[in-house]
Amino acid sequence: MDYFNRVIDLADFVTKVVDPKDLKWSWGEGLLMYSLSLLDKELNENRYFDFYKEYVDYHYEKGVNINRSNTCAPALITHELYKKTKEEKYNKLIQEVVDYLINEPKLIEDLPNHLGHSGTSKFYPKSIWIDSVVVFGIFSSVYARDVDDSLLIEKAVKHPRHFIKYLQNEETKLLTHTYVQFLNEASPKNLYWGRGNGLMIFGLPIMISAIHDEENIKHLNEISNAILSYQREDYYFNTVINRSDSYRESSVTAFIASGWMQGVREGYLSEKFRAPAINAFKAIVENIAYKGDKVYLQEVSDVTYPIPLLPYRMRLGKYSGYKYVRKENNSSYGLAALFFACIEYKKLIKSS
Repeated sequence: MDYFNRVIDLADFVTKVVDPKDLKWSWGEGLLMYSLSLLDKELNENRYFDFYKEYVDYHYEKGVNINRSNTCAPALITHELYKKTKEEKYNKLIQEVVDYLINEPKLIEDLPNHLGHSGTSKFYPKSIWIDSVVVFGIFSSVYARDVDDSLLIEKAVKHPRHFIKYLQNEETKLLTHTYVQFLNEASPKNLYWGRGNGLMIFGLPIMISAIHDEENIKHLNEISNAILSYQREDYYFNTVINRSDSYRESSVTAFIASGWMQGVREGYLSEKFRAPAINAFKAIVENIAYKGDKVYLQEVSDVTYPIPLLPYRMRLGKYSGYKYVRKENNSSYGLAALFFACIEYKKLIKSS
């Protein structure tokens, strides 16, 4: 099987049938656009350029409100467009995100409330969420390196450390979804959300590659070693890492595979992660569904909220607990995870 080109089939289908103007200015969509720009680099083409440019141009004209962590992630693709085109409108959007990272009130150490000052923040306790390590952490690292901003470099190095300090269980070394300020503890206890842990493993090598840091390399190894034993016989990981009765999940698996492949290739992780990462990536690609002229990435959990009450077993539609969060096809963050993993797979094979 040609694993790389099977993923390109998926990217071609998605960019053909999806109108980028229908996609929100949020973290999953932002990561999807960034992953497409990196696919372009790997292909040495502008295959998807019009798609992600139209996405950013539309939101620029419409106006964006940088009021929570999730709204920072599209700055990654905006930064790529600015580097490529030098159009000032992209720099204007970037500076709005930089302003948020620097000036948004901090909740814990250098981390803002995940929901920022958005309307949603009125309905959920002030807290940090593991999602934010990728939502703004990758941008702060890549941008700080590219512009050689000493203040942002200092912040970027500390971001993953601070998340790990408050979210990591000292015994299991796995990461909890949130840290709630008024509870003064990580929550929910003893449930380790897969996509969140996957985001950390995916994000750390990118941040380390941008700004080398030995402590973050140590964290990458610690968390990776903790998660490795939870890989299933079919090479997937579950939506809750430590619950065998939760379902297997594609975005978790792809994010972990991407981080491990980059970590091995760049020397942050040992060779023992090579085969588990490649096997995970291949398992997802083999499960891509072709239905007529349609192509689908399957088994991706929907938006997942850290629910205070019955966080595992609650059944309440889109606000269900981890076990009952519905699955969907071709979600933005699932696609992004697989595209990142595909790029790392090709680079790892080349380097071998």
